[in-house]
Amino acid sequence: MKKQFMTHMVYGYPNQDESRKIFKVLDKYSKYIEVQFPFSDPIADGPVIEKANGVALKADSTTKAAFEFVEEVCKTAESKVLIMTYYNIVFNYWVEEFVKKAKEIWVYGFIIPDLPFDEEDGEKMLKLCKENELHLIQIVSPSSEDERLEKISKFATWFVYAISRNMTTWNKTKFWSDFEEYMANLRRYFDLEIWVWFGIKTLEDVEKVCEIWDFSIIGSELIKRYEVNWVEGVEKYLDEIMV
Repeated sequence: MKKQFMTHMVYGYPNQDESRKIFKVLDKYSKYIEVQFPFSDPIADGPVIEKANGVALKADSTTKAAFEFVEEVCKTAESKVLIMTYYNIVFNYWVEEFVKKAKEIWVYGFIIPDLPFDEEDGEKMLKLCKENELHLIQIVSPSSEDERLEKISKFATWFVYAISRNMTTWNKTKFWSDFEEYMANLRRYFDLEIWVWFGIKTLEDVEKVCEIWDFSIIGSELIKRYEVNWVEGVEKYLDEIMV
């Protein structure tokens, strides 16, 4: 079984130099890296990533600095980079400029959890991404009704970001009990790859997702490993996952 996953990091956590070291390790193991531009109120993230966002902001991790970081690492990266953030960051930078800058530095797309595709701002972002050949990744969850899934399917490109359960990241419960049924229902609406987010910690979790669907997304656990054993802890964990 091929284990495929995207890794997540928060730019500026715990500081810029360490962010470079973390990215270098992630680039060694994962095909895709999601770089989060830190935000003061990351509503889709649990306490682990929320804390990392706070640390990054205290270290003066600005949007401008985050773009400079992504531009720097993309020059030599083997992985493809996506930007994960919240719409207030995009709006304050100016939406057109945010998309244009991402295009210039070889970013492949965006994950913006608080930006519904069917609101005015979402429609504008979708239009700009299409014009610049970038992807605005659509997010679905177990609570997404069939009617909404059908609408999302008309706009989604590349892959669909599937939240595994109705809660924030780093929740200690197991995968949602009806996970397989949920994933099968998504296939009714999407011909794209399904990438699974939330609650992926162990080798068993990665294998469970890869048995059923395309990619797993690992975020909070990487930060937990870093907190214990720094960059070496992250690398050891990814070694374990790749066994």
